[in-house]
Amino acid sequence: MLARNARRKACAACTKAKRPCSKRLPRCDRCERKSIPCKYPPVNQTARQYAEAADNGSITTEHVPTCAKDTVALPIHMVASEPFYSDDVVEAQLDAGEVYHPCCRGVVRDTKSLPLGPDWFYNPDSWMIVHSNAPAFSKQTFDTAALKQHISTVQAWMRRWANTGRSPFIHHRLYSQKMPRCVQDAYTALSAYLARTPENSDLCLRIIRDRVADLVEENEGTTSTHVPGDLSAMATAPAGAMLLDPLEHLARVHALFVYQMIGLFDGDIALRAIAESHMSTLTIWVAEMWENAELDASIHTLVLDDAFSSGGEVVATAPAHEHAAWRRWMVSESIRRAWLLVTITQSIYELFRTGWTQCAGSVNWTTRAGLWDAPDQYSWSRLVTAGSGPLFVPSLCADLLYEEAAPSDVDEFAHAILVVQFGLENMAKWKALER
Repeated sequence: MLARNARRKACAACTKAKRPCSKRLPRCDRCERKSIPCKYPPVNQTARQYAEAADNGSITTEHVPTCAKDTVALPIHMVASEPFYSDDVVEAQLDAGEVYHPCCRGVVRDTKSLPLGPDWFYNPDSWMIVHSNAPAFSKQTFDTAALKQHISTVQAWMRRWANTGRSPFIHHRLYSQKMPRCVQDAYTALSAYLARTPENSDLCLRIIRDRVADLVEENEGTTSTHVPGDLSAMATAPAGAMLLDPLEHLARVHALFVYQMIGLFDGDIALRAIAESHMSTLTIWVAEMWENAELDASIHTLVLDDAFSSGGEVVATAPAHEHAAWRRWMVSESIRRAWLLVTITQSIYELFRTGWTQCAGSVNWTTRAGLWDAPDQYSWSRLVTAGSGPLFVPSLCADLLYEEAAPSDVDEFAHAILVVQFGLENMAKWKALER
């Protein structure tokens, strides 16, 4: 990683675009990502004067070569390991009216467009959670209207799932092969709740309380299993413990999240008290779900590497076993979206309840329009290799979508994340540019 000089002025390209500059040599991160010339002003000239001189043609710039042709560079943005998003950059953004998320302080802003390789969504690096060193923030720091809209959006998604069997956080094919009992119970309880009448409302809430109690009780003493036939987890598991695979981890998170959305935001005092008591449980389940998926991906990568070292060839296209890859992406993307939805929603509730919240970190997820709703493997593969718009983006760096994509290039879930992260005004400006 190249050094950054804190005293160096911003480059001409970043100054002209009014974007923060990492000030790295030989090129800053933004110019590197966009493959554009990167020139820094001399000591006796301001960044603005230098940028204007470059526009007038009085400064010659060398051609900067684009990515090598032997790799296919696609908009897969992965975070690097060295942060530079310091307080001076934050202040510069605020002064310039730039898009800014308060939890980004300390989070890596160095994103790179990577080649599309086999299982781009499943390699171990894609499961890295980048944590912020930002302190706790008060409610005044955020766009309160955007936070309230997020809750309304998630409630609408739950109604859509009950009515159609699909939503931006539960894939329409996710449980087509196997629908765990806990998800079936959550679905029927949600359907009954949405269809309740004043006469049967108490009965519906009683059903939800009982289903939550059963779900939590059934998952006491669970552990994880990662590979069919692998007895190592069984050997180390407590006696009588229930083994969970990634889909089962995801299912119990989905089920409890449905109950939590009802309990926290219905208005029933008794139900809310129960839901608040299970917030820590849901947080633990989400962490275990992520750890399970991360380990499963590491094992899968080892198997894949062994296969290629035996004579296979890595091709910069969609994975060879595309139907299996589509299924694997479906589960892994659902896990990513569940993590985002749970952490954001519970943070919002804590923010309104206590007046303060903390950032859970940044994870990568798929933002390209059409992939989530693709009806089959063929359509999904075509959108991966030939679609438009960034494909894989870190959540706290999602403001790069405002620069590199049109609103129509980004799916509904990504729109919701952008609103809750960066506010309603920035979303309105972005949509206005497309018209």
